[in-house]
Amino acid sequence: MKKTIGIMSSLLIKIGIVVALLLVVGYFGLRIDFSLGKAYSLSRVSKEAMRSLQDVMVVKIVSSPTLPATMNSMDRYTNDLLREYASVSRGKFRYEYVKPRSREELYQLAQESGLSRIRFQIYENDQMTSKEVIFGLLFEYQGKTQSMNLMPQMEPKLEYELTMRIQSLAAHTMPKVAVFRDSSYYDFNVEGFERALFSNFDAYAADLVEPLVQTDALLVTGTVQDISENQLYNLDQYLMGGGKVVFLQDKVDTDGTHIYSLDTNVIKMLEHYGFRLSDDIVLDMNCDLRQTGLGKMTHYPMYPVLRGSSHPITQNMDNIVMYLASGISFSGKAGISFEPILQSSAQSSWMKAPKFEIGKGLLTDPRYEDFKAGPINMAAILSGSFDSFFIGSEFARTDPSFVAHSPKLKMVLFGDKELVIDSDKNIYDQRSNVVFNALDFLLDRDSMIHIRSRHLSSSLLSVPRFMQRIGIAWGNMEKIENNIKTTAKVIAILLPPLILALIGLLLAMKRKVKLRRKHEKN
Repeated sequence: MKKTIGIMSSLLIKIGIVVALLLVVGYFGLRIDFSLGKAYSLSRVSKEAMRSLQDVMVVKIVSSPTLPATMNSMDRYTNDLLREYASVSRGKFRYEYVKPRSREELYQLAQESGLSRIRFQIYENDQMTSKEVIFGLLFEYQGKTQSMNLMPQMEPKLEYELTMRIQSLAAHTMPKVAVFRDSSYYDFNVEGFERALFSNFDAYAADLVEPLVQTDALLVTGTVQDISENQLYNLDQYLMGGGKVVFLQDKVDTDGTHIYSLDTNVIKMLEHYGFRLSDDIVLDMNCDLRQTGLGKMTHYPMYPVLRGSSHPITQNMDNIVMYLASGISFSGKAGISFEPILQSSAQSSWMKAPKFEIGKGLLTDPRYEDFKAGPINMAAILSGSFDSFFIGSEFARTDPSFVAHSPKLKMVLFGDKELVIDSDKNIYDQRSNVVFNALDFLLDRDSMIHIRSRHLSSSLLSVPRFMQRIGIAWGNMEKIENNIKTTAKVIAILLPPLILALIGLLLAMKRKVKLRRKHEKN
């Protein structure tokens, strides 16, 4: 009896300790996130955005009374994440549910706010029916508003989408980024790129006629002709002063009919620093495909589709399409290191300058023997000790504040100025994220890169990811992927019975040894 009482007392004490710990954790809001990628914990950049709010931001959740089952997890996750934002905001972030009195009032609110109706096919009353629902967020801050639709399977990128909108409403929480655009920039459809740029940074147009001041980073979107010496000098001096610059530049351009070579003074400056852009255009067997007839697909090897590397700037990204891009190499300057961050596939080649001719067979019937150049660098980082492009010039002699040398500097170059173009294919929608990642990398905003790229991460069971991890050349993608899948299937089928057979054999041998010992004793 005493023993039973002792056991019960010990058990009750342990339960009491657990309950007390849970009460303390609940009271102080303590929690540990064991989810993959810390999906239920705010990143540092999101916390900084919350703590930098100068006024109260209100987020209103606009939702139909009942949501399809496919949206239930999204609803819970949104609530959990908004609670996280509120808990670190020191009272500056609030969220609430909007409850319209009727469906008509809900639809009117959605229309006025820019929220969309989402149509679902659901099983109801023993039959498939179509149902329209509204599910989204309205952000209000200092008289400014934004809206955001919530969609199925949006959980991995939800924090990024939320933080983007919070930053764009409270612009003082974002890094100040200058953007130099030459005249050709406006020839393209860049609406999506511009919208994302202003959502990620406090961006402003810079013509480089005057020196850059109070600017955290600079984006140069490429040039097709020389800029003035004064503009070039201000660009050089911004770099020499420790400025952070991302360049989008190649050595070709097109008028839609012909391709012609470029050799601008910006290109010469990049070569002075240590970058070398190829005169030839990169071709890749892994490229954009277009339907040009009934059941007919045409390859465009001059539009390579690239897979990101292990570097944070391009990690997890698989569909980075480039248009008439140049390869990048290193001049080998002392005191400077060269780090590739993006490459073409193993099945690459060149469209040779100055004629830029391509055989018809590469478009209609590409063969592996036509793509033997191996991986080509298409984006890279230079870091180290740099000398000014203007040493010994008239600018240097007449400017008392001239900086001739930068002892510690980093710059990023992508070999394609068309990275700003909005693609007409949804599969390439995220490609310009590499530009924003590069800016954030130079600005040491690793947490922003993490939440931006998290939703692009491939599954641990992804065959392409497996191939990349163990270093298999992925140019002959379809053949190698099929072989790996077949091998995995064979192993999955044969391994379990082999393991069972082995266990049975071991047990039989153990029993045999036991019987032998028993017989010897007798």
